[in-house]
Amino acid sequence: MFWEKTEVKIIRELDTTDKWWCNSAVVFSVKNGKNTICEKWGPEDEDYDRHMHVVLNERPIVQGKLPSCPTCKGMLTTGYGTENIDCPELEAARTCMNSGFVNIMDSAEKIRPLLGLLGDGYYVLADTVLFPSDGDGHFFYKVPNELQYFTATCCGYYDSAVISCADALPMFLYPTQSSSLINNDRVEYYAQILKSEKNPPRALAYHLQGYMNGLLDGHHKACAAASLGQMLSCLTIIPCNGYSFLEATKGVNLRQKNPQIRTLYFAGLKVEPEKEIRFLDMPRTEPETQELPLQRYELTGTGIHYEKDSYPTVRDLAAFLHTTEKVEGLLPDFDQAILKKLVLDDSDKSDYYLEAIMRFIPFLCPEKAYTLARSIVQRGDGIGRHSRVRAALLYLLKYKNDETEALIADFCINQEESNENSDIANSYWKNN
Repeated sequence: MFWEKTEVKIIRELDTTDKWWCNSAVVFSVKNGKNTICEKWGPEDEDYDRHMHVVLNERPIVQGKLPSCPTCKGMLTTGYGTENIDCPELEAARTCMNSGFVNIMDSAEKIRPLLGLLGDGYYVLADTVLFPSDGDGHFFYKVPNELQYFTATCCGYYDSAVISCADALPMFLYPTQSSSLINNDRVEYYAQILKSEKNPPRALAYHLQGYMNGLLDGHHKACAAASLGQMLSCLTIIPCNGYSFLEATKGVNLRQKNPQIRTLYFAGLKVEPEKEIRFLDMPRTEPETQELPLQRYELTGTGIHYEKDSYPTVRDLAAFLHTTEKVEGLLPDFDQAILKKLVLDDSDKSDYYLEAIMRFIPFLCPEKAYTLARSIVQRGDGIGRHSRVRAALLYLLKYKNDETEALIADFCINQEESNENSDIANSYWKNN
């Protein structure tokens, strides 16, 4: 009932040691939640799409038109800026997060009032690293104020190169605050913090769908991370987006049978319930009976750009996830022996793996990125057309020193004919 007290129960911390994108996480439940941070869904149309709002105090902060097909991309558009919505719980959470990050349990306790704004159900609060990008190679603020397709909204990306589907995990960002509020001095302030602190204050996000997350707080931090070419440390609220049963349910009336749930799924994380949970215990979001209208808001458009380097796309991420699945022992620290073995292997398979690694190693293990890029280019004679060489050269272009210049010069000399990679190498001397 509406008069019953909201209960946020922190259930337990999860083991995330094998998750390179997630430092730590807790699973929690909400009972008698205020439901003022929630998703609203319209009915399915003739194209099997549904309109969606993520709302804060009845105001849509992200809007979308999303398909039922899990490997199809949907559309998003901006919402009503969070700066215009009175939400003391969000303000209090912002203050707590800016005071510094201790651990995930401490953060969950500090922002408990904000978590109570969610609807009833199970959630994960995860300490993640996200790209301040939209998943299609653009700065996260470089989005229009009308519906646009975003690859990051798909629940799984099908990679035709390896005939494999990469399941979604939180990785990219969408803004919920007006870009006109971005202050250069504030961005520089956070840039200095990000450069000097190993454990910086976090931003706050809500997982939307697929690989995409709405940035509830931390837009200056995200701009600062982009200006440094870094990922953004972010506390991400992930609603339960699926579950499996202990018994077969094909052809079974779930409401009648009410089977027991085996596993809860949270966008890249699996949780085994500590107590018995059954189908009817899980809240279900019923779609609106009438069309959910999409409104136009002017949230972006000031032309701000802070990106220093190009960020990986959803396609790059899918390739990297496939690589880490197939190359055993590569993570968490990019084992040097494994990298050397891949570099010495001229096969197309190793080429695919190394190209994927070169897109992520600068962000996850920067101290090894330069060494790997050099070793790839040094092996470029005979495989000069390979995509691994292209990725390595693009990374090395920013290093303006005698060592790198000599390496790239040798590469150019050893190429028997002009190709895309030799053109990239020759661009090293432009504006130098």
